Amino acid sequence: MARARARGLAGRSALALAATALAAGALAGCGGSGSSERAAVTSASASAPPQTSTVYGSSEAPAVAARRASLPQAGPTASGDGPLPPSAFRRPVAQYKQYVGRQLGQMQQDVAALTAAMQRGDRQAARSAWGDADADYMRVGAAYGSFGTLDERIDGTPSGKPKGVDDPSFRGLHRVEHALWNGADPRVNAVWSERLAGDVARLRTHVRRLQIAAPDYAIRAHEILEDAQRDLLSGTRLPWSGQGVRATSAALDATVTVIETLRPLVGAREDALVPVDVGIAGLRRALADVRRAHGGGWPTVAQLSVRERAR
Repeated sequence: MARARARGLAGRSALALAATALAAGALAGCGGSGSSERAAVTSASASAPPQTSTVYGSSEAPAVAARRASLPQAGPTASGDGPLPPSAFRRPVAQYKQYVGRQLGQMQQDVAALTAAMQRGDRQAARSAWGDADADYMRVGAAYGSFGTLDERIDGTPSGKPKGVDDPSFRGLHRVEHALWNGADPRVNAVWSERLAGDVARLRTHVRRLQIAAPDYAIRAHEILEDAQRDLLSGTRLPWSGQGVRATSAALDATVTVIETLRPLVGAREDALVPVDVGIAGLRRALADVRRAHGGGWPTVAQLSVRERAR
């Protein structure tokens, strides 16, 4: 188990490093940073303690050379390991927007099934459709932070609201989740699913005008799973249904989609994606094994064994 955990951490670290390198490149490609970088190097050189050795082939002390190497360079290099201009991200972002549109189209269908089940009072069918709709939204992934108030209307929690779960401004997926897993009459609460359907339709229209900055898009490659670990596997985001494991699988789908759009940009950089692919395959296996161990269904976070949670 320790070896499996180490492999998972290595994959996640590689994913973070690859994404951070892309983000730094996008920022550097915006220009205007050369003088500050030179000043930083000069400052590092001036403040560095006396050194008794230098980096082979240069007159720089190791600390100064390391500092200089960590700074974004002026532009792309022939070797393919320099920073990328923001324009390089136009195609990946455009591809992702198309993907988001498809996901929201599927979510509209699943929310329609959710509404129909709630209107006829079928709690089990409504729970199943709710799980489908929630997974659809998790697969949107990299677009979070770009939806404005619509994200709060669809995915907001009762945290900070004056009346908590009874506050009129608490709506969307989690208002429905609370109703379905706390014994409330689904027929009475079908109005929240109907409002959710309207918000999803509005969001699907909004996606056409969606803007995601290059640095933001690059770091989403690792932030999606960071959020999954923090919010989904802790049970924070889905406190009533407990469906954090299924939602984590959906977050992995979103991560893979982002990486595939970035693969042409990262692929030539000394096999940077090899450990990422290995880590993703390991997480896929872990999720599949957990699901198989629970009879083919998605267990709640509370139903995970200690070993399953560690994996």
